[in-house]
Amino acid sequence: MAIRVVRLASGLLLMAFVFTHLATLAAGLMSLDAINAAAGMLMAPWMTGVGTALLAGSAVAHLALGLATIATKRTLAMRRGDAVQLVLGLAVLPLLTPHILTVRVANAYAPDLEVDFARLLTFYWHFAPVYAIQQLVVVLVVWSHASIGLHGWISVQRWGERAGRLVTPLLFATPILALLGFVEAGKQVLAALRDDPAFAADVEAHWARLQSAQPSLRAIAGTVSLTYWSVVVLVVAALAVGLLMRRRSPVHIRYDGGLEGVGLRGLSILEISRRSGVPHASVCSGRGRCGTCRVRVLSGAQALTPMQDVERRTLGPACAADSVRLACRARVYDDGVAVERLLAPDADAALARRLKDPDVAPAPAMEAAPAPATEAAA
Repeated sequence: MAIRVVRLASGLLLMAFVFTHLATLAAGLMSLDAINAAAGMLMAPWMTGVGTALLAGSAVAHLALGLATIATKRTLAMRRGDAVQLVLGLAVLPLLTPHILTVRVANAYAPDLEVDFARLLTFYWHFAPVYAIQQLVVVLVVWSHASIGLHGWISVQRWGERAGRLVTPLLFATPILALLGFVEAGKQVLAALRDDPAFAADVEAHWARLQSAQPSLRAIAGTVSLTYWSVVVLVVAALAVGLLMRRRSPVHIRYDGGLEGVGLRGLSILEISRRSGVPHASVCSGRGRCGTCRVRVLSGAQALTPMQDVERRTLGPACAADSVRLACRARVYDDGVAVERLLAPDADAALARRLKDPDVAPAPAMEAAPAPATEAAA
């Protein structure tokens, strides 16, 4: 439970930082002065000692927990959205490293270097346009990774439908406005570079100072890259070893409808379902949040791991007392397990929210997601 809280809290804090960064860029649709004013309000808290410590701690914790999750995966079977989020998450640090070094580290190696938004935009658009393209990619990668995670968490909350009406448009509008502001501000700094000799001289002087720090920055970037990819290789190796060891201990599950699943000892019922191609509902991708993967254990309960607090809270006391388990939480360690899937494979977030309503009785066996109004009317 503590790990889930840390992962969620660190992710939300990092997303808040990214949002303030993108909102500052969006101010470029008005003027460079607007960008500097927005930065003074939105970015200032992150520049304090407390803000920097929170940001760094959240980044380290979120990355470490993400890599640990990969290393301890019991199967490679996953939904397409989860695979996309995983790949995007691995790409964040390599893409962000040059920006972090320029903004937060370079002034330690270059005397009198001050990198504000106007100078940084000029660096990107005039002196190093390849970094301008990289920043566009960074925005898309970081925001997409964060949005997938946030949407997955909100969608299964009781208040998720109401919050989604506000959050979903914001998730789409924020990067679009930021990219437009980035481009418009780029036009403005290029015009200022051409028409304002004082601005041009100031930017060129700071660019020269930044260049003097490049050998040190490249050395740091190389160390960060080598360390990061070495850790990723170790994580992948741990994953591979775990998968190979589990291949030696197959287990079987019987499902309703005469279906059968075959998996590896230690996999959850849901993981065996995915591995065996057995249709199984799971709105939250197996995180124990939504309750849609629930099954009734017909036999072999002794071959499953005991129920934990996370599972008990999601199911509620009535279900937990009726041999009902979350397929994503119940791991299988022996043969003889037979289960009945209680919700149809097409169960959606709306049904997951309804299951969390204490006034709603547990869903009947194999209840499907409610049909859209247009189809019901037809």
